Amino acid sequence: MFKRSVSPTILVTGVFCLLFLGFAFSVPLLFKQILSDWTSNTLSIFGDYYLYLGFGIVVVMLAIAFSPKGKIKLGKVKPEFTWFSWIAMLYSTGMGAGLMLRAVQEPVYYLIHPPNEVEYSDRVYALQYSYFHWGFTPWAFYGMFGLIISYNLYLNNRTILSSAILEPHFQKKRFITPIDTITIISTLLGVVAAVGLGSRQLLDGFSYLFNTTGLDPVNTLYIVVLVSGLATFSAYQGVTRGIRILSNFNISLAIFLLLFVCFQGNVSTISTAYIVSFWQYLKEFIPMSLNIGDHQVSKTFLTDWTYFYWAFWLAWAPFTGVFIARISKGRTIRQFILATLIIPSVGTFFWFSAFGTNAFELIGDASTYQGQFDSIYSAIFVFFNYFPLSEITNTVAYILIFTFLITSIDSAIFVLGMFSDGGKEEPRKKFRLVWGITLTLFTIAVVLVGKEELLASVSQMLILFALPFSFLFLGMIVYFLFKLNSKVFKNEYR
Repeated sequence: MFKRSVSPTILVTGVFCLLFLGFAFSVPLLFKQILSDWTSNTLSIFGDYYLYLGFGIVVVMLAIAFSPKGKIKLGKVKPEFTWFSWIAMLYSTGMGAGLMLRAVQEPVYYLIHPPNEVEYSDRVYALQYSYFHWGFTPWAFYGMFGLIISYNLYLNNRTILSSAILEPHFQKKRFITPIDTITIISTLLGVVAAVGLGSRQLLDGFSYLFNTTGLDPVNTLYIVVLVSGLATFSAYQGVTRGIRILSNFNISLAIFLLLFVCFQGNVSTISTAYIVSFWQYLKEFIPMSLNIGDHQVSKTFLTDWTYFYWAFWLAWAPFTGVFIARISKGRTIRQFILATLIIPSVGTFFWFSAFGTNAFELIGDASTYQGQFDSIYSAIFVFFNYFPLSEITNTVAYILIFTFLITSIDSAIFVLGMFSDGGKEEPRKKFRLVWGITLTLFTIAVVLVGKEELLASVSQMLILFALPFSFLFLGMIVYFLFKLNSKVFKNEYR
């Protein structure tokens, strides 16, 4: 059935999966320790490189957006999706599930453990760093990769494969296989890590809401199978019928929760915190991005937070960027960049402002903090219990975690289907089905074998793969900029 479609890239990916699971089955604790050491060394050595790369990509994207090339249209057709649906899919695919994990826990952590001393409010500084880790830089990673793929698809009439940016006479060379393999493995590890983390939050949320103790691995399997099954069904239905509808539902539910949180607190206080923190973020963006100036933070903080985040966002860029490219036909380059860079970031900033400011008010004096918001898995449920209608809001939050997780997975399944089907925009349904089943089985193996140890190993492997992918990504950016400024491109698209 798949004989004609099997490529060296898919075969290498399959071998990697078997080797990974083989080591994980045999020596899970040793495997985790080895990966932990490698991850720590990688972040320590290449952490500053990630900082420079992230800042450079933000600058490059803004320069392209406001240059004459920003007017170039990605394809000669009208946009396939409305602005609302387009932004909803961007948000759901890129960060929705993560924001449910970190909405309360992260700003509170920075308040209790500030990265450095500042002259202004600790609350502003806590929100400022939440903005930094979830703002322009991660969306620049996603958007830049998506822009390169869009260029391949809609202006060069090529495929979504990473290697497609190269000229046709290179496409059958042997060195192409590692390029696409790194992209596929990063996608695979990213979605498995997402399923693992999301399933843990759903289980902890269930335990908290229903006052149960203990996490039965069998219950975890039920959640993995249910979430992965629904995500596979959504991907099987396609972008328009499945992913778009679910993403619109997600963003509507998220807006409901956001408005509820705003009106339970002081809207004026939240708005002021948002404006002041946003201004502080913009003013300090360059020093924070390069870790220079008066607010330079420690190497320990960078390794635990910024380096880790940048590597994680880089590793997620392949499948997020490809999916963004897939839904962006008909947009101009300027629309594409500003929509991926600015709109999701601004929405994320207000999200953190609403949840973070209300959490700060609940804590009061940081010296009396009881640690109620320390867990990334249960913090949001604990938070809603302080307000009226907690049974309703916690139920809505639980549903949103569930559906955000599905939209992250279904887009990854769709992208993996495109990779497997020769880079086609609309992969055949059999490939979507096979990848859905594969991801489900791989995640079940993660849960059964090592539980927390193996989930940590997947996340660490994801961080490790971010390094070779970053080198590949940097080369793609340089080549893309060369092509964008070439005479052939100017003559054809002026």
